[in-house]
Amino acid sequence: MSRLANNIKDTIILHTKHQKLIASLDKDIQLYQIELEQLKKANAEMANIEKQHKYMNGELHKEVAKLKKENEYLKKENDIIREGNDYLGVYSQELIDEVKKLNDDMTETIKVAEPLVKKNNRNIMFMTSIQGLIRYNTRLNAIFNKLKKN
Repeated sequence: MSRLANNIKDTIILHTKHQKLIASLDKDIQLYQIELEQLKKANAEMANIEKQHKYMNGELHKEVAKLKKENEYLKKENDIIREGNDYLGVYSQELIDEVKKLNDDMTETIKVAEPLVKKNNRNIMFMTSIQGLIRYNTRLNAIFNKLKKN
């Protein structure tokens, strides 16, 4: 009987170990099922985000197309305004800056030439050319002032 008792004892120990193993595996299965449910939920949320992303992407493409059309319209309108400005005499800042530089250069040249004219007042050609430069500078200054007003 001792052999039978040992077998029964071993069987009970084995059965207890199996029960513990089964309980541990059941616990792991429950945790995996909870994790699986969380993953399914996250997957559904990601699918919803993807759907919203596709919708928003489509809306953005529509908005970009609309803005491109508006941009083309504004470019054409800008060209028309430039033509109108040219016709009305409204000039760009670049042109105004060029006229100002020319006017300043001529004024500086006149300032340098005045003492030379006084010193060499017998040189008629030099004196006449400086007087002409003064007249041109006066006209250029008037043109510059008109450009500045616009």
